[in-house]
Amino acid sequence: MSKGLDILEAIDDSSSESKFEPKLESRQLWGKIFAAFCIFATSLGLIILAFLIFDVVSDAASRLNWDLFQNYPSRRPLDSGYKAAILGSVWMLAYVLLLVIPLGVSSAIYLEEYAKKNWLSELIELNIYNLAGIPSIIYGLLGLGLFVRGMYSGRAVLVTGILTITLLILSPVIVISREAIRAVPQSIRQASYGVGATKWQTIRHHVLPSALPGILTAVIISTSRGIGETAPIVVLGAGTVLFDPKGSPINFGALFSGKLGDVFTDTLWSNDNFFSVMPYQIYEWVGSPKPEFQTLASAGIVVLLMLVLGMNIVAIFLRNRAK
Repeated sequence: MSKGLDILEAIDDSSSESKFEPKLESRQLWGKIFAAFCIFATSLGLIILAFLIFDVVSDAASRLNWDLFQNYPSRRPLDSGYKAAILGSVWMLAYVLLLVIPLGVSSAIYLEEYAKKNWLSELIELNIYNLAGIPSIIYGLLGLGLFVRGMYSGRAVLVTGILTITLLILSPVIVISREAIRAVPQSIRQASYGVGATKWQTIRHHVLPSALPGILTAVIISTSRGIGETAPIVVLGAGTVLFDPKGSPINFGALFSGKLGDVFTDTLWSNDNFFSVMPYQIYEWVGSPKPEFQTLASAGIVVLLMLVLGMNIVAIFLRNRAK
């Protein structure tokens, strides 16, 4: 019996050698070719990116000063700046985060931890995944019909931009947050249940802290995308403004003086709270025939690039700190 097994093992060894040994060198060669191709593709992308950044920074160098942040748009390029657009972007970023974090994370928790697995939950999940891949201009059209025309009678005010960008990035936040929650080992949940914790206590004290790095990454990366979008803002009908947008939700002066009828006057919700953001202002000036405005657009690109890069650095720091 042992002799027969030895013969079978010898046959298996000879067959494996005949199948794989002669092709070892060719497989290693193809592996080296693939690795070289990957290195070439990565290097090519980095070289092109470095060239583009160098070209933009060299064009913008003459306008990277404090006047860029203190001046409003003007017909005279030397007197123009991004003050109104920067404030509009900051207010939009703040309110988008206030809306996206509770809505996105709560939706992800419900779908992953509480929702029953049936046709309705599967339909909701399918639609969320589809919404995450829809072009941003479609959200601009949705915001135009639902918020600009439906709520503000055709006025593209700051709150319409906030709601539109929130819808744009909400589905990616839900999808990535769900993946982060799903990646938490089931053993952590079972151990928590084993010591008598409720489902909410398990989620609050164990699941969410473990999924926090992925959730933070989802929120900040998606917000970085939203703050750099131009197409939905253009579709909404936003324009160049020469004043600071109002960002306060309540008129505290009217509240403290007892004028309760004016509490929401000159606030975020006002019908005349028109706004501009960095991507739109860059879009306006980059198409100008005057080279001075194109230089100003390059300076705006550098500022927006630093803003998005800073948000990504914050995401990396918070993710590493939460681990």
